[in-house]
Amino acid sequence: MKVENVMDFSWSPTDPILALFVPELGGGNQPARVSLVQIPNKEELRQKNLFSVSDCKMYWQSNGEYLAVKVDRYTKTKKSTYTGFELFRIKERDIPIEVLELENKNDKIIAFAWEPKGHRFAVIHCDNTSSNNNPRPDVSFYSMRSGHNTGRVSKLTTLKGKQANALFWSPSGRFIILAGLKGFNGQLEFYNVDELETMATAEHFMATDIEWDPTGRYVATAVTSVHEMENGFNIWSFNGKLLYRILKDHFFQFLWRPRPPSFLTPEKEEEIAKNLKKYSKKYEAEDQDVSMFLSEQDREKRRMLKEEWEKWVAEWKRLHEEDKLERQKLREGEASDEEEEYEAKDIEVEEILDVSEEVVSFED
Repeated sequence: MKVENVMDFSWSPTDPILALFVPELGGGNQPARVSLVQIPNKEELRQKNLFSVSDCKMYWQSNGEYLAVKVDRYTKTKKSTYTGFELFRIKERDIPIEVLELENKNDKIIAFAWEPKGHRFAVIHCDNTSSNNNPRPDVSFYSMRSGHNTGRVSKLTTLKGKQANALFWSPSGRFIILAGLKGFNGQLEFYNVDELETMATAEHFMATDIEWDPTGRYVATAVTSVHEMENGFNIWSFNGKLLYRILKDHFFQFLWRPRPPSFLTPEKEEEIAKNLKKYSKKYEAEDQDVSMFLSEQDREKRRMLKEEWEKWVAEWKRLHEEDKLERQKLREGEASDEEEEYEAKDIEVEEILDVSEEVVSFED
């Protein structure tokens, strides 16, 4: 497939679809464009012409349902740029496109991230031209669904003045870490996007890497050997509780073991989530039956151990009784097996070890 002057391309993570970016040509006479092309028939599914474009960057949602194209455009004076997003709804009829612009056109995008398998995304943005010397950017959350109207993007909230320059969604969605790496020295905020509330704030000083485990239950933060000090990693719960800390000199990389893909279809997973209470009652009853069975097994095991112990004690008592006469004979006829048959006596014995005589003379 030949594409003149293509500058960037990106595969859909789930479908044989390529997103292509071609910049402006002929001094602006031919606009820049983003195209979606199906492979292998090379059919162009959708195209969007873009004007006064400085740069484009493409972000696919993990299920391939949405594509966000961050577009940096020149102002009329060409002296500066501003940023907007072109949002493609890939799975919908004719692939509708929606334009999203930030409220402050001077804001620069620091980070962008889709919620895995979800419809929400987060953006870190900051006004670099502001006279305010506070370098802390804002974090905004958006949804591709807005109430009853699922076909419109809507803003959920904006968090002001956060020490964050990177976004790390949980693989299962819902939770996100707003991380301040490098210049922010490892600031961490664990945020619940469903409830739009902060669960915890923490710090891993000089942190360089953040890795969620595949289940979304735990997250690791690490300081790699790019720093000479503090090398090692911390393990946190999803809601920001520090579970343990490991220091390791010359620490290079942290990776979780991959999790096998689910055998359930997305429809089945959704059905289970809806009927979770019904399933919970069923499995709680089964768990109780298993627990009672295990308890009975445990009681039987303890009973057998007790019988074995009592049998062992009885055998030793029998042997002890057999040797009674022999013990009495050794003790000169005294029957001393019972505690009350003993009598304690204190006896003092004096013994002369040596006698010596010495003549001592007395002088006046």
